[in-house]
Amino acid sequence: MKFIQLMLAVLFLSAALPARAGELDLLLDRLVEKNIIDPGEAQEIRVGTQEEVKKEISQQRHATLPMWLQTMKLRGDVRLRYQFNDNHNKALTQHRGRFRLRFFVDAKINEKVYTGFGFASGSSADPRSTNQTFGDNYGKKSLWIDYVFAEYNANDNLAFTAGRTKNPLWLTSDMLWDSDINMEGLSARVNLPVSYNWQGFANAGLMVLAESASDPKDPYMTFVQPGVSWRDDDGVYDFKAGAALYAFNHLDNSSELAHRPSTTDGYQKANTLVRSEYKYNYDAFSPELEFNANILDPVSLPLVTSLLGYNLTYAGAFGNYIKSLDHGRASEGWLAGFRLGQRKVSDAGEWQLRYSYRRLEADAWLDSYPDSDFYGGSTNVKGHEAVLTLGLLRDFAVDLDYYQTQAAAGSLKQEKLFQADVNLKF
Repeated sequence: MKFIQLMLAVLFLSAALPARAGELDLLLDRLVEKNIIDPGEAQEIRVGTQEEVKKEISQQRHATLPMWLQTMKLRGDVRLRYQFNDNHNKALTQHRGRFRLRFFVDAKINEKVYTGFGFASGSSADPRSTNQTFGDNYGKKSLWIDYVFAEYNANDNLAFTAGRTKNPLWLTSDMLWDSDINMEGLSARVNLPVSYNWQGFANAGLMVLAESASDPKDPYMTFVQPGVSWRDDDGVYDFKAGAALYAFNHLDNSSELAHRPSTTDGYQKANTLVRSEYKYNYDAFSPELEFNANILDPVSLPLVTSLLGYNLTYAGAFGNYIKSLDHGRASEGWLAGFRLGQRKVSDAGEWQLRYSYRRLEADAWLDSYPDSDFYGGSTNVKGHEAVLTLGLLRDFAVDLDYYQTQAAAGSLKQEKLFQADVNLKF
């Protein structure tokens, strides 16, 4: 008899599925009144039916919405900064409050094509800075197109990208490329899985540097970067190495590029010019390497653990070298550093200390591209950088960044720069 009652209930509910929620509740109440089902069974059916309806609505929505709308992601970050500059080439020290705002949108157009764009703050079109300085008597600030690209994924191991894109190179530091620089042109990315432990990769690209209607020889850059990565079976050790070969075309004997360091701010334009034109072409070879070790048994550090409660679970080392290939004058550079703490800081209780020393000679590289905070982004520099990152909450961290830098040759004096950042991701 109970089986027949339940079957009747199922039939009633099958007929009632398209009904509104209120009608379904009324039907269940009547079934309970007639002792066909008990109140507990009615509640189970009610909850189960609601879940089925939600699932059906979701499936219908996904069936009708285009893929780009289903896969769209909105992301961004906010950085608030206090900055102290003590540049001994200037009469006064400088205290500044600054902020950065970035907002990103990306989505799949179909199974093969991916696209995205982003906006960023910034006081000018300088590709090396998205900072805005507090001041101007509360004047409103600017927002710039930071990147816009389309990516075609031929398969899981090959992709092509066009537009204004995130830097496609694998980098261990910002000695050559400031992290804010987004390139303009075409690039390709290849992954070559060999085994569980070994994987090869390669990046290549053609990037536009300048364009003029009156000059048929616009300067541009091509690059190729093969590399390899390895990890052990236990997930403790891994390393990655790559070597970039850069070729600059129509750069020697051309006018200097935009966004070189500011001499009025106490820095230097170190690349060699002849009658306001580049003397060299700056083709270069640049290998990079990093080695990482996960510490499976966290190590307690006397000061850090007692004050903050943080342990050591990671240690790594990294390095970068560059050699200009078409001349021998002041043509080399190198950087070496280490990281301690956690491999990545994204939540409360995580931290990382990073230190590096670099020396970059005057004509080893174009002075439009290195980290803008390291002696104004110039070449002909040497010095130290130390960064402590502390995770306070999920996607909420503090960075304390200290630079002590100076010209590698010449009469310019040193600079001490300190930045305290509050970083929030959303």
